[in-house]
Amino acid sequence: MKRLALLLLLATYPGLGSSATSLYVVKEDDTVTSILRSQGFGEAYAELLPFIEQIVALNPDSFRNGNANFILPGSTLTLPENPNTPQPEPEPPPDPEPFAEPEPEPEPVIQAIGQVRASAGRAEIVRGDETIEIGQRRELYANDVVFTGDRAAVEITLLDETRISMGPESEFAITEYAYTAPATPNDNALGMLVASIRNGAIRTITGLIGKLKSNRFEVTSSLSATIGIRGTDFTVRSCNQLEACGDLYGVAVAVQDGKISFGNQAAEIELNENEFAQVQSVSQPPAKAPLPDGFFDLQRKASEIEVARSWWEQSVDYLKSLF
Repeated sequence: MKRLALLLLLATYPGLGSSATSLYVVKEDDTVTSILRSQGFGEAYAELLPFIEQIVALNPDSFRNGNANFILPGSTLTLPENPNTPQPEPEPPPDPEPFAEPEPEPEPVIQAIGQVRASAGRAEIVRGDETIEIGQRRELYANDVVFTGDRAAVEITLLDETRISMGPESEFAITEYAYTAPATPNDNALGMLVASIRNGAIRTITGLIGKLKSNRFEVTSSLSATIGIRGTDFTVRSCNQLEACGDLYGVAVAVQDGKISFGNQAAEIELNENEFAQVQSVSQPPAKAPLPDGFFDLQRKASEIEVARSWWEQSVDYLKSLF
């Protein structure tokens, strides 16, 4: 039976088991896409997708629950065969004519990934060394960091129709974004979105990228917490100043529609509609609790929202009372 399973696996992924496979030791900040890019498998997420599925199939023990977004640092991965064979060096160009100025290299065209506007208060974009105040509408680029001031509100609309609302005193950035629009109404949109919230509150309503399971769509936050999304409407709060956070210290998330995965290095759980969970340290697993009143109101301060104790905390308190 084991031999039959192995033959079926090799038939599904022809590159598996090939003598051209190689080994790679996972470092702390590695992702599957960054590993494939560093090893020359390609750049675009769409061309890397088949290799991501092969790596998970080759190394099932290196991923938590078989999820390609939760790779275990220190594990040794068997990489599939790389079809990108080295190309011969091109012939050097002829020497330019005497005193001829070389043709300048064209500047790379960087495409905006969406638009951002401030509907209230003061907000700004930090782009490299430049700080740009957000008015009614600005173009947004990958790696832009968006900051909101006190009582501010910001709306972000991306190319795939993903919508993100930011509350006051928040810091948010989209670190990776790729989008290929469907060619026909029967096609799926391809792409990826990786974002981070470092403080404050955001509400996200996923667009076309979040509809396809094979697309990567995740939001990372402090305490190494990661939210994986599949076609949903959810709110994340990240609060790291104990005196200003009240019961919402740490990272908290709740779902208004659809489902998400919520996890860190300790554990991963799934949240469905009207479910709430929170994590308060890197080593603590996420814990569900009753949905607090006012959690979805981005203008409401974290310190004003009370979180009921989870069933696990109540059970621990009960057991302690018996001794």
